[in-house]
Amino acid sequence: MGLLKAFEDAVYTEKFTAVNGMLQGIDPRVKFCIFLAFIVVAVAAKTVTSLIIMFVVVTVFTVASKIPLRYFFLRATFFIPIFAAVIVLPLPFITPGTTLTMIGYNGNFIFITKEGVYKALQFAFKIWICVASLTLLVLTTRFTTLIHAMERFKIPRVFVMMTAVTYRFIFLFINETCRILLAREARKVGKEQRIQVMKSLAYIIGTLFIRAYERGERVYLAMTARAYAGETRSLGKMRCGARDWVFGVTSVLICLTVLLIEFLHLGSV
Repeated sequence: MGLLKAFEDAVYTEKFTAVNGMLQGIDPRVKFCIFLAFIVVAVAAKTVTSLIIMFVVVTVFTVASKIPLRYFFLRATFFIPIFAAVIVLPLPFITPGTTLTMIGYNGNFIFITKEGVYKALQFAFKIWICVASLTLLVLTTRFTTLIHAMERFKIPRVFVMMTAVTYRFIFLFINETCRILLAREARKVGKEQRIQVMKSLAYIIGTLFIRAYERGERVYLAMTARAYAGETRSLGKMRCGARDWVFGVTSVLICLTVLLIEFLHLGSV
């Protein structure tokens, strides 16, 4: 149950959207485009200088948005070691270059090269900037306004609706799981064997699937009864002001500067 509550806290991101910070007051459509541009630039970057510039920009935006750096870095870095380790693990061994060390047994050796380690760290840094950009977007934007911005960009309705429903159902089923576990603990006497715990876990998962299906049916029937015809309607209107334009132009100039550094090879590779 503690793990479920921790997962709920990790998913719930709207506690910073009401803070009077820089990004909280920017139009979500502008933020959506800018952070998408940040991701594209980070993926295209091949020099350390470009990646450092993007890192500094994301950090400055975080501070200006009044988000605690410790919370932000922890949130943006949590899944990176797992993902990056799987993807870049072979690079230090298969990339030719200067040997840093070697690992071997019984006359069989594999070599770790300096260039391979550099490529692995560079790839992990790129992933961090991409994840941090998306994290900053989500932390500073209400989910409803983000969905509204996706609708304005004419993203397919099915994808938008599935995203909205999934986000809302996450919290619903976390609470449902906590209630099931609490009911199980209240009816348990003594310590159970491991096989019995596994059986109980299987019953809980099966119950959740059944309840999810039944609740989905009820929600769909309720939406149909309220004249749902495949699209959602937002009452609020989005307008770009001077502040949005200044932020957008400044961010685009930063992206162009990074691309210029890449084109002129001004940073170390």
